[in-house]
Amino acid sequence: MFVGLINAQYLAIVKMKKVILPFLFLCQVISAQEHACAKVKRASAASMIQLQAKAAQLSPQISHELKYDVRFVHLDVDVERTNKYIIGNVKTVATVTIAPLDTFMTLLHQNLTIDSVRFNNSLMTPTRVDSIVKFKTPATLTTGATFTCVIYYKGTPPVGGSAIGSGFSNGTSPSWGNQVTWSLSESLVAYHWWPCKQILTDKIDSSWVFITTDSLNKAGSNGLLKNVVVVGNKKRYEWKSHRPIAYYLISVAVAKYKEYRLYAKPLYLPGDSILIQNYIYDGAINNTNWIANQKPTLNQMPQVLEFESKMYGMYPFYKEKYGHCMAPLGGGMEHQTMTTLGFFDYYIDAHELGHQWWGDNVTCKSWGDIWINEGFACYTEHLVAQYLDPANFASNLNNAHLNVMGQPGGSIYFTNHDTLNSTRIFDSRLTYDKGGAIIHSLRFLTNNDSLWFNTLRSFQNTYKNKTASTVDFMNHYQSQTGINPTQFFNQWYYGEGYPTFNAKWNYTGTNCIITCTQTTSMPAVTPLFITPVEYKIIRSGMSDTTIRVMHSNAVETYTIPMTATVTQIMCDPNNWIINKVIGPSRDATLGITPVNTDAVIELSALEKVSVGPNPCRDMLRINNPAGAKGRIILYDLHGKLLETKWLDQQNTLDLGRHSPGIYFVSIVDANGLEHQRQRVIRN
Repeated sequence: MFVGLINAQYLAIVKMKKVILPFLFLCQVISAQEHACAKVKRASAASMIQLQAKAAQLSPQISHELKYDVRFVHLDVDVERTNKYIIGNVKTVATVTIAPLDTFMTLLHQNLTIDSVRFNNSLMTPTRVDSIVKFKTPATLTTGATFTCVIYYKGTPPVGGSAIGSGFSNGTSPSWGNQVTWSLSESLVAYHWWPCKQILTDKIDSSWVFITTDSLNKAGSNGLLKNVVVVGNKKRYEWKSHRPIAYYLISVAVAKYKEYRLYAKPLYLPGDSILIQNYIYDGAINNTNWIANQKPTLNQMPQVLEFESKMYGMYPFYKEKYGHCMAPLGGGMEHQTMTTLGFFDYYIDAHELGHQWWGDNVTCKSWGDIWINEGFACYTEHLVAQYLDPANFASNLNNAHLNVMGQPGGSIYFTNHDTLNSTRIFDSRLTYDKGGAIIHSLRFLTNNDSLWFNTLRSFQNTYKNKTASTVDFMNHYQSQTGINPTQFFNQWYYGEGYPTFNAKWNYTGTNCIITCTQTTSMPAVTPLFITPVEYKIIRSGMSDTTIRVMHSNAVETYTIPMTATVTQIMCDPNNWIINKVIGPSRDATLGITPVNTDAVIELSALEKVSVGPNPCRDMLRINNPAGAKGRIILYDLHGKLLETKWLDQQNTLDLGRHSPGIYFVSIVDANGLEHQRQRVIRN
């Protein structure tokens, strides 16, 4: 999703990211530092949290009752543009994954009335507790058995905690006057408007969405429009998709639309084209204002789709289509093959299209892995800026970095508990901007664009139609590049904060000497960012040159032979890293760095630190006989930082608080340089 900044006059968009705000909210000025669509997702998810908590208490069998794999869904519903009322039925075809299955469960909001339920053609009488729908199956089903459940229902979906908190909405565009009814189910509110299983790892193998509506309307959804059938004074739009889809990406949008078609011709699809099917308000499509301000942006979508196909691999749904349905939102929602959005903006459009790879083709395995969706969609904006809009690339990247550094801490990683916290899931600064920025930094670490983009393409191919976690991405990255990303993710994903580089330089007539001292914004969590850094050296009478060095210690000194007078130095000139830079300023005293005998003594003392017992059941003792200064850091097997503390003469770590398994204890000096790392088994 993406957000834009709206001014009082019209849709003056400041390049921002994905947030979905109904247009009635857009008369307010939204801070350029926050994704408005994140606000919408937070509100939409909030009402589901209480339901999940209740569901966990209602029956210990619920997890068992959801042990079926959804193979196919067919939504056949009546929807009008003038209200939220919905009536129809949903057919679910599924296969039992764990036997015995004697109880079927699904979710449907209690605002919606169930008229009847048929399970394998038998009429059932369900019980309902809040939004949980359950019934005993006519017969106990074994593993591999396939069943069909059809639920006939009707009613008005709920309004969430605010005007933007429902999975199913109705509103009027203040700019064009069109009434619209549309869905927005991310993260946990698909059940607001259709009976479903809301489990990310159970992608629906194929889906049909039939929408019957007034003949003046058009209805958009996923897949291909296979038929439009006249039903009295109404029409039924029959959309069919044969690609796997996550439950929250099923969509409907109904309004008085006009269709506007474009075609993309990616390089690797010779002799064919991809339909970009756009449903535009009839009040906008012939309006001179829309034609002048938004149509030219929309017309650039073929080029953007072709470019993203080059970067990530062929557009995943090229056999179906891509498209847009307009709705009164302040951004867009990446419904598979047909994004729902409020207006056309170059970066919003690029962001939502990027989600067709990152979020739709490959979906986050849990909401704790939302970085797979949002980080890569934001990274897509940076790529589009770099290659298609280079004049705005520097400002695009810099704005993201400044937003991340607006606060000193914050981790992209969050615990399973926080997956019930919609505010944390859709955090604009961390999930969106920091997520996109560290992917840019990982490309820099890779230092080989051919290898980098091949890795992204192979990840898309390996996990297509599936879900993936952060650890899945880390493992795939290492297998493709040969680079272990554990340290990188410990610092940037699991860790917190950012580095500040205080750089000084001198030119001695033969050498350029650069000394850089690194401090971090969250030293207790991430005391040092070990990272490559570029320095641009500007010389008199000769072309500039850029060197790449490793910053592995708190203080680094680099000596570079130079044959021309150095006049200026720039640190991280291409903004590869989230960082602040002091200087670089010239220091005429810089020359040969003296030997630091204190550092030698400190190293010897840290080598004497011992850790035991190993294996350990509870208290792990760290003995520091020489009283060396430094820190103890505890990591899990995947490199996630669990605990850090100052090194005293006698320390303990309570491993009893953690699950049995393998852990790593790191001993680092006061500057953050690691001197020991020991594997410890917690039994």
